[in-house]
Amino acid sequence: MNLLIDYHIHTNHSIDGEMTIDEACIKAISLGIKEIAFTDHIDLDWPESEFDFAAIDLDKYMLEIEKSKAKYKEHLVIKAGIEIGLQPHVLDETTKIIEGYPFDFVIGSVHIIQRMDPYCGKYYIGRTKEEFYRLYYEETLRLIKEFSYFDVLGHIGYIKRYSPLPYEKEDELLHLDLIDEIFKVLINKGKGIEVNTSGYRHVSNCPMPPLELIKRYRKLGGTIITLGSDSHKLDNFGFGLKAGLETIIQAGFDQITTYTNRKPYFQCIKKGIG
Repeated sequence: MNLLIDYHIHTNHSIDGEMTIDEACIKAISLGIKEIAFTDHIDLDWPESEFDFAAIDLDKYMLEIEKSKAKYKEHLVIKAGIEIGLQPHVLDETTKIIEGYPFDFVIGSVHIIQRMDPYCGKYYIGRTKEEFYRLYYEETLRLIKEFSYFDVLGHIGYIKRYSPLPYEKEDELLHLDLIDEIFKVLINKGKGIEVNTSGYRHVSNCPMPPLELIKRYRKLGGTIITLGSDSHKLDNFGFGLKAGLETIIQAGFDQITTYTNRKPYFQCIKKGIG
């Protein structure tokens, strides 16, 4: 049996989450998932006033995760994680928050680009597809060069989710020079990437990043790779994980990465999904 993990899960501790920690654990067990990491949001100074992605009670969140570890220890390995939003002016404050709690795992994600949220659409106005992808990758590269207090870079190619322009497969391969630089920085810093299976819920029907980019990451020397559904509600919990694991194998990996106390551990994965 293949090792199935989900290392990107949002609960109702995130402003956009709709499931409880307990519900997520029960669902994971029912799906045969062996290990999960809760990764609720910390995004400081969100530019859209109607959202507050810093509104999380971390003491309550960590306590509830600890209770779930004890409750489900015979059936499920549970890790305490967080997804941090990277913006240049909040990196020091974000570091202090992370240092204040015993997280097992930290995803670093770029959700805001030059104080614009791609979800709201303003980011795309007046820009060609080539331009808004370039800006996204340039900002990502800038941030990961400056900031190191994360373990993997989240959902590479994120802006395709909300682009108002028709999706084309070639979109995934725009600005390979910048993508390669991002991978090189991650590798040199001992960081990794995630295979985010929420992309299977997009018209592209492929993970973020897609197979071609995962292969490039491996060719450049990347070894750290996690798998996560980026689920916010039970209906999409675990969606695409088996396909994502198969993609990781197709890219040439025979190990997947899990974390304990911010330290990576490499777990063997079998070929062929059964």
